Amino acid sequence: MRRKRTTIILLLSCVLFLCMSCDDMEDKPYADGGSIQETGTAEMYVLCEGLFNLNNSSLYRYSFNSSSYVRDYFLAMNNRGLGDTANDMAVYNDRLYIVVNVSSTVEVIDLYTGLSVKQIPVLCENGSSRQPRAIAFQGGKAYVCSFDGTVSRIDLNTLEVDGVIEVGRNADDLCVQNGKLYVSNSGGLDTEGIGVDRTVSVVDLASFTELKKIEVGPNPGKILAGPEDKVYVVTRGEHIETGNYQFVQIDAETDCVTNTFNEKVLNFAINNDVAYLYNYNYQTQETGFKMFSLTEGRVLREEFITDDTRIETPYAIEVNPYSGNVYISEAYSYTLEGDVLCFSPEGKLLSRLKQVGLNPNTIIFRDVSSDNPDPEEPEDPDAPTPYANKVFQYRPAPGQFVNTTTTAYKDGFTTEAQVLEYATERLQKHSLLSLGGFGGYIVVGFQQPIPNIEGAYDFKIHGNAYYNPNAWQNRPGGSAEPGIVMVAKDVNGNGIPDDTWYELAGSEYGKDSEIRNYQITYYRPNPADSDVRWTDNQGNEGYVLRNFAHVQESYYPLWIEKDEMTFTGVRLKDNAVKENGMWIEYAYDWGYADNHPNDTDMAKFKIDWAVDAYGQPVLLDEIDFVKIYTAVNLDAGQLGEASTEITTVENLHFEP
Repeated sequence: MRRKRTTIILLLSCVLFLCMSCDDMEDKPYADGGSIQETGTAEMYVLCEGLFNLNNSSLYRYSFNSSSYVRDYFLAMNNRGLGDTANDMAVYNDRLYIVVNVSSTVEVIDLYTGLSVKQIPVLCENGSSRQPRAIAFQGGKAYVCSFDGTVSRIDLNTLEVDGVIEVGRNADDLCVQNGKLYVSNSGGLDTEGIGVDRTVSVVDLASFTELKKIEVGPNPGKILAGPEDKVYVVTRGEHIETGNYQFVQIDAETDCVTNTFNEKVLNFAINNDVAYLYNYNYQTQETGFKMFSLTEGRVLREEFITDDTRIETPYAIEVNPYSGNVYISEAYSYTLEGDVLCFSPEGKLLSRLKQVGLNPNTIIFRDVSSDNPDPEEPEDPDAPTPYANKVFQYRPAPGQFVNTTTTAYKDGFTTEAQVLEYATERLQKHSLLSLGGFGGYIVVGFQQPIPNIEGAYDFKIHGNAYYNPNAWQNRPGGSAEPGIVMVAKDVNGNGIPDDTWYELAGSEYGKDSEIRNYQITYYRPNPADSDVRWTDNQGNEGYVLRNFAHVQESYYPLWIEKDEMTFTGVRLKDNAVKENGMWIEYAYDWGYADNHPNDTDMAKFKIDWAVDAYGQPVLLDEIDFVKIYTAVNLDAGQLGEASTEITTVENLHFEP
């Protein structure tokens, strides 16, 4: 939520001093539960608006790949601040756009360098500030609404304003739906006593003209595009402090209000057909968080947060589109550096990033890392690297991340060769790759063999397992999705993994916690968006269930021609337990991928653990290939099926 400028002014008198943060890179975040892990997510940016007229807006960047952060990333990279009261940001074509309200600029940042490309002034003809508020994109253009009642159009090739139109009073937010721009006109800065605005402007993007104004209710604010060609907007009443809040639905086909829901909403986020709503009462300081079905028009859960986590002053809410986790910022009465809290879809606190900045108001996520300093010059795959640099085989089993970038899929891919090439690209960038349900696997290779050093760990598999502080059992638990690890040496010297594979015997090897020679077959669903049926050689059958967080066309790989997929391997006993309404995936002791966090020794492996098909130890002086496959077949409720994920495999004895 981007607060009213007038509200911020009132708060300034309360400020005695501010604890400002350092700007250099640190190894780990100050966070509950240690390192923060996310499925399919490479990095996160948090925009902090600071306080009005103090010129202290900041940008926080967190890398999930390296578990590191920069508290004021823009300042660190550009040796200057963002300006005064940054209100909104968004990513478009490898650039980050930040709207700075009081400074009346749009800051354009190259994501791969962190450097400012340009400051675009958003000014009136006489040079006065328009006070830009929010930004949206469509067809190579950016659209910025401003408090002066206008929308400015920016050509993203020239980075120049090439058009301005008038809409309603104090345009507060905007979104694109059905080829049109929808702008909420708040009138919330009324200084002439004529009252707030009550309209949403509909703008035709082709002609860049206002088509009509839709009456929605007093003081409309946050506005977002939703499913089924709908638009949703919050109205906050004549007075924001005591407002009669409503949640309004607009049909983008007819441009008419179709529903007004009597829900107290100050801010919200949408994930597919579910909206996460929050309200804040300025007089009582009471908060409320709900889950709301947009397709059914009803509350799914009156209390979204289901543990004892308290948020005093919510300021932003966003859903990570790659995991379905919900992020809410805590502003601490607007005068202290705020936190960002991550909740599971079940409403349980997973982690907390502390002291990200003053008034964190916008959060965005990316599934590709910006760490490559020059996207025009891709990293040389032949440059010396200790990391796996080639994917030889990749076949994910059906699952909730299949047919997304997390399984190296893009729209239009029809062959395994396309997926394999993209998987190699993602591996080289250390982007997450999901293996899907039981049996899904990946085979990777290295620039140089990994030697077997007696008594030492030889390689490390980077995944996204993490420990959850809410785990109850007396062992590490959180998000452990263990995968069996196998190794091979290029004995015949042909450079491809067609030699004998050997399993690394982990802590459960030979125990009753594993089923050897387990076989599962998945069947292509009909229709495509149905649950994926499976049968196994133990006489069981079940389904990989769809969930509201991932609604792609199918959970069965679209590039696979056959209507059945069969995998054989070692199945580990189910490790997920539902405790106090929350699923905890407990880690096995050692020897499995994506089982313990990357910063522990349990993410490392010894070639000495190798055994043959009969369970006899095998002495390998070195290996050239590593194979990993998902070793559990379980469903964890709203978390979906368990699936091993990796970002890379690291040679711990690499010699440049």
